[in-house]
Amino acid sequence: MTDGFYRAFEDKHRGSLEVIKQRQRVYLPLIEPLLKQYPAAPAIDLGCGRGEWLELLVETGFQAHGIDLDEGMLAECRLRGLNVRTQDALAALRGVADNSQAVVSGFHFAEHIPFEVLQHVVQEALRVLLPGGLLILETPNPENILVGTANFYLDPTHERPLPPLLMEFLPEYYGFHRTKILRLQEPSGLDLERDHKIYDVFAGVSPDYAVVAQKTATPELLTMVSHAFDRDFGITLGYASARYDAQVNDEMADIKLQLTRALHDLDQRYDKRVRLGEAHQQRIQDHLTLIEARRPIPRVKRLIKKIIFAVLRRAQSFINSQPKLHRFLIKVSERLGVFDLLHKILNLGNQSNKAQQSPGSNDLNVADEEMLADQPQAVRHLFNELDSAIKETEKH
Repeated sequence: MTDGFYRAFEDKHRGSLEVIKQRQRVYLPLIEPLLKQYPAAPAIDLGCGRGEWLELLVETGFQAHGIDLDEGMLAECRLRGLNVRTQDALAALRGVADNSQAVVSGFHFAEHIPFEVLQHVVQEALRVLLPGGLLILETPNPENILVGTANFYLDPTHERPLPPLLMEFLPEYYGFHRTKILRLQEPSGLDLERDHKIYDVFAGVSPDYAVVAQKTATPELLTMVSHAFDRDFGITLGYASARYDAQVNDEMADIKLQLTRALHDLDQRYDKRVRLGEAHQQRIQDHLTLIEARRPIPRVKRLIKKIIFAVLRRAQSFINSQPKLHRFLIKVSERLGVFDLLHKILNLGNQSNKAQQSPGSNDLNVADEEMLADQPQAVRHLFNELDSAIKETEKH
């Protein structure tokens, strides 16, 4: 693209020159040791764009030059006095002498070219690098789901996403001594946050990464940059997922603990209510048993009824044995209007019952006496007084 479109696109979506340049300072600990071995060493930046990295190389002390096909981008570089030229990257690299460059770099360059061309770039980089020299290729990280499914395709010149494992394997395959994946540009402080959202899994993974490959060199030279190869950079999708899962598991464990405590509390309350209910039921049962064992009323009623009937029978027998008294009671009851009642109670006026009644027939039987013996002393005393009074009356 040479009509200014891509330059405007970069300005809007990639970030300002200052922001990009600040981000790229992460690579300085990797390249600065090379200057001790190769002072004012040459470096070539493929697809240099607006020249952020190229300018940083120059400021660090490298003799750097940049290659790009976009004239709009190169115009910005030339305004800042950077050494650039319009040329195809692979063609430019093929024109570089063997073992002549301390650094071969390409920032957001690899995703713009076919993979077959990228393979040749890696091979040529190995050829032109000085012993211990570094190949640096930065590209969007498709491990970041937001990048891999959406943001990568914002740039119409992108070919395809390049997974980190593929980019790590590529220089190894073509003979580099060692490679390192640097995951970059993740939100600052995200790893320290305690409240992780599912969005952090999708978008919190490092949005960019770089493969850094080093050419074989003496042990002393390799050791100079070993510290950078030994440390980890950025956030992987696996780490972001595990971090979110751990938080969810902690939250679920806390909820489970709260539920367990609540259920335990409910169980205790339920058991307490059950025990109280059982105790109350037992008390009721004990009272019912006690009442059942002590209830004298039906037996007393039956006994009193028998006593009354015995007294009435004796009164009837006595009245019937006294004709004058019998006739007197009939006359008096007729005048008082209670003859029918006395007739029902004492069979008054029916002399024929005399033959059927005998004083001894009204005595209590053995069962009645046994029942009377079971009654309270007051009941027995009352019965005995009534019985004595009736018998005394019968004698006279």
